[in-house]
Amino acid sequence: MTDERGSDLPGDLLSSTGDPGSGTTAVRKARPWLWTVGGIVLTSAVWATIMQGTGSTAPDLHGYHLSGNPCSGAALNPLKSAVGTRSFAASNATVSKGPALDRLSCVLTTASRAGDGWATTYTISVSIDLHKKTDPRAEFENSRDAQVSSLPGGGAGDSPMIAVADSGFTSAADVHPVTGVGDEGYLLTPRGPGQTLEVLHGGAILTLQITGYTEWNGPDQPATDAGDPPKEPDLTHLRPAMTTAMRHLMTSLAF
Repeated sequence: MTDERGSDLPGDLLSSTGDPGSGTTAVRKARPWLWTVGGIVLTSAVWATIMQGTGSTAPDLHGYHLSGNPCSGAALNPLKSAVGTRSFAASNATVSKGPALDRLSCVLTTASRAGDGWATTYTISVSIDLHKKTDPRAEFENSRDAQVSSLPGGGAGDSPMIAVADSGFTSAADVHPVTGVGDEGYLLTPRGPGQTLEVLHGGAILTLQITGYTEWNGPDQPATDAGDPPKEPDLTHLRPAMTTAMRHLMTSLAF
């Protein structure tokens, strides 16, 4: 049997499976390896589509990289100016780099006189997480919605009636969305004296927090004899400055 000119099928797909001498031909079954290769190609294409659809590709870091100490730079100047004191001291930046996550944290601290021997201490904290392998949105949303509690240690002085102590974040009413910064941002407002701004931008989660509390700093008499302490500082007026400082921080990280 040979391929004849004008035949619609190549020779390796033809066989004389009919009656010898009848002159008829029949189509040969396709070789198994052709189906195998086709199945592999189809499976690979489907798997690639699924992987892309589930967000398993590396998230966009928007050029962010961790170099230098943001607490000692100019990015936080809008927030420092809004606090109203200039004697902020910056800690060293702690940097951790790994194949899946880069992380940086640092702290700024200052103290100012509140009058009559009392002093107000302000602390600005910065933390930056760069997720290089997986989308951190679920982690970002969990941080926003989590209810953190503490359980008693079971020591002799612990009361069995005290089962849970709330962290200070009570409900979604404590979450204030912030627009115009990153993909999504929000402010967390606890019952205590603090404000926390968290921003998600691609694979980056950036956190800027400020706390303020007043304590006795007099030279002689103890705080118990100093009268009522001043009110804790109201930090809500610092929210616009926190947003501006966050934008400056994000810009500095992309250089």
